[in-house]
Amino acid sequence: MVKDLFKKLKGGNLLPFLFFLLVSCCLWLLQVLNEDYETDVPFTVSIQNLPDGIELVDEDDVEVLVRLSDRGTVLSKYKIGRSLPIAVNFSEFKHRGGTLSIPVSLLKKQISGMVEPTTSVVHYHDDTLYVRVVQSRKLLPVTLNGKIDAAEHYEITDVTIDPVDVMVSAMPDELEKMESVETEYVVKKYLKNDRTFQVNVAVDDYMTVEPSVVNVKVSVSPLKIKKVRVPVVQVNFPVPLYAEWLPEEVEISFEVSEDNYEMVGPSDFTVHLDYNDILSANGGYVALKLVSKSSLVKNVELKPSKIIVGSHL
Repeated sequence: MVKDLFKKLKGGNLLPFLFFLLVSCCLWLLQVLNEDYETDVPFTVSIQNLPDGIELVDEDDVEVLVRLSDRGTVLSKYKIGRSLPIAVNFSEFKHRGGTLSIPVSLLKKQISGMVEPTTSVVHYHDDTLYVRVVQSRKLLPVTLNGKIDAAEHYEITDVTIDPVDVMVSAMPDELEKMESVETEYVVKKYLKNDRTFQVNVAVDDYMTVEPSVVNVKVSVSPLKIKKVRVPVVQVNFPVPLYAEWLPEEVEISFEVSEDNYEMVGPSDFTVHLDYNDILSANGGYVALKLVSKSSLVKNVELKPSKIIVGSHL
């Protein structure tokens, strides 16, 4: 049938036929484009005034997809014309971890102002626009930020964090400066028993950590009273002086944890008696000075803690 048609059109009939066919197609297309349709149109988002050091992932692909309704002739302009850019200031975005976000509702005014008066916005495909920030990753140790105290007559013997290290994602320039991360501030006071609790790792606006929560274990030990006898060291005496009113040694009582009880002895303490203090006492009291002690002990007391010079000099 097609061959017969072209045989009939041989000669001078082919060109008029093609002309009328083209005109018919154009008329049909115009009729179709004048009807109302709906289509999805992307609006490209350009973020203005980015702070130094912040880069965006896929910056050229940040867009809001909007369904528009209008005549086909109008919608075709959006499809085949230039892109529809929206300029948004960085300050309008919220920051969380490595993501910027902004409600699409804040962009509706700009979008409405860019379309033709006859165009209707059917709906927005997303409620929120998310943009990712370029980040680097590094494993960093976690340190505890806060105040942990034991009750009276108890002692904190150990504090451990699990996991010890977390994976930190942050802007490359900032991550390079970081050597560790801290937990959020925590307060645990008057502890008498071992305690385990969870605490969040502190992050800023452009930082994320995995895991974001760590376990903290605090070991608490009761203190025991221990007593030792320590020699008194004479300081600034012209010659060593031995008399009944001058103590040669003192009794030191202190509190120490059960774990460290056997580790502390007389050699961990030094007691001085200064001759200059005796001369300036004018017959009054002179205190014995505890000049060094073990870091493992608490509530140290000397007996005697002072002497009466009286009329001995």
